[in-house]
Amino acid sequence: MEQQPSLCVLRLSALGDCINAFGLLGGLKRTYPQLELCWVIDQRFAPLFCDEHGHDLIPLIKLNFKQSLFKVHSDLKQALKDKQEPFTALLNLQTSLKASICSLAIKTPHKYGYDAQRSREGQRLFVNEIVPSPENPHVLAGFMAFAAACGYPIAEPVWDFQLDPYVIDKARCVVAHEKVFALCPCSAVASKNWTTEGYIKLTQYAQSKGMCVVLLGGNSALEKEVCNTIEQECQHEGQLINLCGKTSLRELAGFLSVAKLVVSPDSGSMHLAAALGTPVIGLFARHDEQRVGPWNFMDLNVSVYHKLAQQELKGKPIPWRYRVRTPDAMSKISVELVLSAFDRALERYRI
Repeated sequence: MEQQPSLCVLRLSALGDCINAFGLLGGLKRTYPQLELCWVIDQRFAPLFCDEHGHDLIPLIKLNFKQSLFKVHSDLKQALKDKQEPFTALLNLQTSLKASICSLAIKTPHKYGYDAQRSREGQRLFVNEIVPSPENPHVLAGFMAFAAACGYPIAEPVWDFQLDPYVIDKARCVVAHEKVFALCPCSAVASKNWTTEGYIKLTQYAQSKGMCVVLLGGNSALEKEVCNTIEQECQHEGQLINLCGKTSLRELAGFLSVAKLVVSPDSGSMHLAAALGTPVIGLFARHDEQRVGPWNFMDLNVSVYHKLAQQELKGKPIPWRYRVRTPDAMSKISVELVLSAFDRALERYRI
C-alpha cells in the first residue's frame, strides 16, 4: 500500500510567525485535502489554533519550553512514537537552535531548511534540503517557498480560525458600536512600540471621527501601563473601552474581527487582524515592513525603517534580517504620518 503523503511543520514561536504558519497550513489543507499535516508548536500559542471545545484546527504537538530542552525533545519523541511511517517531509520554518534540536526527534528522509540568506544558528547542520529564498522578502512568502520546494505549492495562504459565533457576538455586545477602532499599542518587544503620546493623539483623533476605541493587549506591566495612560487621557473625549489583559487569544480574535480598523506596531495582534481580514495599519521603524508586515494590508503600513537603515548602513545594501539599532527609532514616526494613514484607511475601506 502506498504511504499517505504527510508533512510536519515545525514553527514554535512567536505568535505572529505562528499566525503566518497557520496561513501556510490552511493553504495546504485546502489545496491538498489528502495531505496529512502535523504542526509542532510552543504550547503558549496553541490555544489560538484550537476551537472553543479544545479541538485542534490543525493536528498539533504542543511543547512546553518551561522544561529543559532535553525533556522537550523527549516529549516530542513520545508524541510521535505511534506514527508508523516517517513523514514525507519536515518543513523547519524556525532557525533557532531549540527548533533544530527538536527536529532531531522527527523521522523523515527530507528535512527542509533556509538558504544562506535566511538561515542562522547552525540550522544548515540539521537539514538536508535547502529552500531558495523567494523574490518576495516577506516571512510568509518564505514559508510558502518551503511548500513549493517539497512539491506542494500553494497559491495563497488560508486562515480559518473557526471562531464560535458566541465569541463574536460577545465581542459585539461588549462594544455595542457600529464603528470600532481597535488599538493594540504594544509589541512583545518594547523597542517596537510607538510613543504613548502618539497613541493618545491617535485615540483622540479616532474619537473625533465618532469611533469607539477598544484598547487591547496582554498581561505585562508595560502593556497595562500604556493602555491605562491612554484611557486616563482619553476617557472623556469619547467612547473608549480598555480590555488590556482581559482577553484570551480567541477572545482577542473576536474583538479584532468586529473592529473596522486596527492600528498596531509589529506584533501578534497585527498579524491576527490581517489574518481575520480586518484592515490594519502596521507601524514600523526597527524592522522591515516588507519582511514582517501584515500580509493582507501591506498598503497601509507606516514605516521609517528604510530611511533609518540606510542612514545606519551609510548607503550599503540592507541585509534581509537587518534591525535598526537607533534606540528610539519608533519615535521617528510622526503623528501626521499615522493620522494620514488612518484617513486613507477610512476612505479606502469606506469606514
